[in-house]
Amino acid sequence: MRKLLYVDDEPNNLFTLEVALKKWYTVLTLDDPTQALRVIAEEEVKVLLTDQRMPNITGLELTKMVQEEFPSVVIIILTAYDDNEAMLKALNQGGIFRYLLKPWNIQDLRQTLDSAFDAHELRKKNITLINDLVGKVNRLQSAYDEINTLKEKLEEENIQLKDEFLDQRLTADIVGKSKVLKSALRQAIHAAKSNASILLLGETGTGKELFAKAIHSHSNRKNSLLVKINCAAIPETLIESELFGHEKGAFTGADKLKYGKFEIAHRGTLFLDEIGELPLAMQPKLLRVLQEGEFERIGGNRVIETDFRLIAATNRNLEQEVEKGSFRSDLFYRLNILPITVPPLRDRREDIPLIVEHFIALLNREMGRSINAIPQKAMESLMEYHWPGNIRELSNVVERAYVLSTGSKLDIGGWFNPSKETAHPNKNIIPLQENERLHILRALKHTKWKIRGKNGAAELLKINPTTLESRIKKLGIERPV
Repeated sequence: MRKLLYVDDEPNNLFTLEVALKKWYTVLTLDDPTQALRVIAEEEVKVLLTDQRMPNITGLELTKMVQEEFPSVVIIILTAYDDNEAMLKALNQGGIFRYLLKPWNIQDLRQTLDSAFDAHELRKKNITLINDLVGKVNRLQSAYDEINTLKEKLEEENIQLKDEFLDQRLTADIVGKSKVLKSALRQAIHAAKSNASILLLGETGTGKELFAKAIHSHSNRKNSLLVKINCAAIPETLIESELFGHEKGAFTGADKLKYGKFEIAHRGTLFLDEIGELPLAMQPKLLRVLQEGEFERIGGNRVIETDFRLIAATNRNLEQEVEKGSFRSDLFYRLNILPITVPPLRDRREDIPLIVEHFIALLNREMGRSINAIPQKAMESLMEYHWPGNIRELSNVVERAYVLSTGSKLDIGGWFNPSKETAHPNKNIIPLQENERLHILRALKHTKWKIRGKNGAAELLKINPTTLESRIKKLGIERPV
């Protein structure tokens, strides 16, 4: 019997949730948190859902009491979006299965509760196992190893949850209304529903990680982890251990078992940023895992199955890297199933005012200030700049201006006064991919968007029509309505 207890000092909240969930669960409600331990004991409650802000006892205080008395009870906390301090305390305290933001969504709440009841059964089995092993000397070491393994897995998951929470302002909706951004987002959301690998292409600072998070949150794996690793930030000697994990004693310094990202990402999403920096020796090993869905830890001989969805990102031209021999063609074809180009900021200048306002709103909330105006001259200066560092550079400029501003207006001083050369470096030279895009557009306009056949754009450009259609899709070229 799936029985849960909901504790909240607001009767309306109790009634609403009970009515919403009673079809699927036995729902007990309580407006006095001091009675929760008694009800859990008498009713054999398996899952506790509690509000954080209550007058007598907070949700975190109640959690600590329940953990001490009933360790198998799975605890979920409801909290407001801006209750950051409480959530950090919850993550540091440990033992909390999930936290949900108000107002809750019935579908998300149901999925979380189903997972919580599954977790309760697993906890009961673990507790029973530990109790059976107590006093049995010949199996004591085995019990210790299993407990230690479970602890390390929970620690890994806790680290991922902390990263998700502390990165929360980066997981906000991608800001912008430009046609080129909307086109890229449409591709991303459409691709999210499949399990195929996705390759995010774009310059540094364009927001490829935000796209990865958006794809994960719209996928069928959204209730599992999004595990991130930057291939450029990890030394070549450590990248294999990070991905595959290792057994205790596998090499010098391997003093304990380590779970790799392939294992942690099971049933979730693995995001490999800067995939172009992956060492050549590691590329066939990654390809094997993608093809076979299994691997072995370093120093181990047990085959471990894994099921994750791969999202890779790069600012390199991988086709050129394949030609140079620094990237394997078979891995490239495996990654390039669903390529999505994240546009640079210079191609979506109309989004700059919205992005600036978004950054200022975040800074106001973080700093407790109220900057609510941007002088037209300052905005024009931002709009004219070439932004080689894209959104990341814009964020840094806005934050610097914010810190230096003394009134209610964003003051962009003389320190940001790019000359024409700085604003438009090498103005007669544009990136190769942009040049290709413009060249294809000119051919399409000349042929009135006819691609195939006599006098079509493919014939004009002297390339295969299928290849041209592929390049049009990859470059995000759309026919005007």
